[in-house]
Amino acid sequence: MMSKIGKLVAAASMTALLLLSQFPMPAQAQQVCPMYCIAGGPCPPCPSGQVMIVGVTIISGGTVITGKIIVAGPTVVSAGSVLAAGTVVAAGSVVNGAAVAASTVLASATTVSSTSTLSASSTIAAGSTFAASTTLAAGTTLAAGSAIETGSVLAAGSIIAAGSVVNGTNFSSATTLASAMTISGTSTLAGGSTIAAGSVLASGTAIAAGSSVSSATVIAGGSVLAAGSFAASASVVNAVAVSSGETLAANTAIVASTSLAGGSVIAAGSTLAAGSALVSSTTIAGTTFAGGSVAVANTAVVASGSTLAAGTVVAAGSIVNGASIASATTLSAATVVSGSTVLASGSTIAASSVLAASTIVI
Repeated sequence: MMSKIGKLVAAASMTALLLLSQFPMPAQAQQVCPMYCIAGGPCPPCPSGQVMIVGVTIISGGTVITGKIIVAGPTVVSAGSVLAAGTVVAAGSVVNGAAVAASTVLASATTVSSTSTLSASSTIAAGSTFAASTTLAAGTTLAAGSAIETGSVLAAGSIIAAGSVVNGTNFSSATTLASAMTISGTSTLAGGSTIAAGSVLASGTAIAAGSSVSSATVIAGGSVLAAGSFAASASVVNAVAVSSGETLAANTAIVASTSLAGGSVIAAGSTLAAGSALVSSTTIAGTTFAGGSVAVANTAVVASGSTLAAGTVVAAGSIVNGASIASATTLSAATVVSGSTVLASGSTIAASSVLAASTIVI
């Protein structure tokens, strides 16, 4: 018998399909399959020499980009990060609260002062850094030459491929970790290795040229996930990995890194704090409140009965109550959703907004 959560997800999915069959979708950058490798997914195997992240991985300190890397899926970048000159910021991105309408090349280094999102097809230049609390999700690949720094933690279930050098030990055959391993000396993982959900990359970790990154939905500190919320497999809730999907039995205050993988559900009564970002496929199963500015990094179908507060930024290509939005627009007054409403990537939901049941992120 289908669970209550299953019914909600099915209903939300049907609502989305009906809406999308009637109204045009905002344009999105197309993902390049070989650079977006997901275990068991539709893509071909990851290229030789790459390490695959198969669950949400937390950056605990400054991680250095040593060569140009590709943004394969929407990526949330934490405050304190630096985007070096030459970084290409794709249309639909939001940097320091400003929506990017057309692809832009940064002429000088830009320090991220508030949670920002980079759309797929952006490229991050050498010399950039990812600050603590940035999370990397399934689909991220680390190219040959990447180095895992002392203090990092490889979660149980990670696979160390033959040819890796970890904590001074050369691995001659593939090894699956039965328990978490702390890195005590700079280590390199050979191609074919995988990094499991709940892993941590310490300050000084180097991400080499040719790597690709993506994120999952980020739930910022200060948020509350209501009882009944569902964290899909490969999510991390309060820095604890979710290995096989978990329904929260009680209201859960978010006090540490939390990122929800695709297929997760946010239950009625939840509150999303400033700095949260809707990225991976996520269903709003009941009335959810925005306690601060919430980024939309993927297409969001907003259900009837929702309220978009004054200050909400509606990105170009969105639809609000059946009306197409040609250029980025900031709402001057609260807007109640009564008809077809689709927010394009690059939109920002303002504090005091309310998302009704059946709102989904595609």
